[in-house]
Amino acid sequence: MRAAFLLLAAVLLSGPAGAKLVSAGAGRSWGKAGVSFAAYREDSLACAREAAALDLAGSDPARALVVASRMIENDPTAGPGATFDPNAGGGVAVDAVAGAGSTAGAVRMIGPDRQIAKAGDLMKASLDRCLAGRGYREFRLTGAQRRHLARLAPGSDERRAYLHGLASDAEVLARQHAD
Repeated sequence: MRAAFLLLAAVLLSGPAGAKLVSAGAGRSWGKAGVSFAAYREDSLACAREAAALDLAGSDPARALVVASRMIENDPTAGPGATFDPNAGGGVAVDAVAGAGSTAGAVRMIGPDRQIAKAGDLMKASLDRCLAGRGYREFRLTGAQRRHLARLAPGSDERRAYLHGLASDAEVLARQHAD
């Protein structure tokens, strides 16, 4: 059961929802004045791979998900293999003990969405460090730039070329630098 829960977390982090968690942020991008399109593409792919490969074992979100999986393993309503804690003592209400080990109780207590968002924050920090280490600076997109970008298909050559045009322009980077 624990393996299934961790697998679910891994799938969520690697899928489209997880990808949304690791980006420059709404209305932001990264650039380096004069960078060639080839170098821009190579650097962005290398940093994205580095962020995606971040070892989250031992991180707070991973520990929380492990705790939740253990709670779910002990869910008395989960069928064979579920156990009760014989040492819980008489001072603890039966409902509280049953609820604490339930799947719903584990989900409420741990908040998988919160933990996945925290993991995304760790991955974004890794992405940011990588880009900064390669000489890139974060900049804000203007409203007009965001609207134009929204009209371009994600992953399209046209979108990549547009972003590169902004990201390599020294004037854009100076005028729109992020704090």
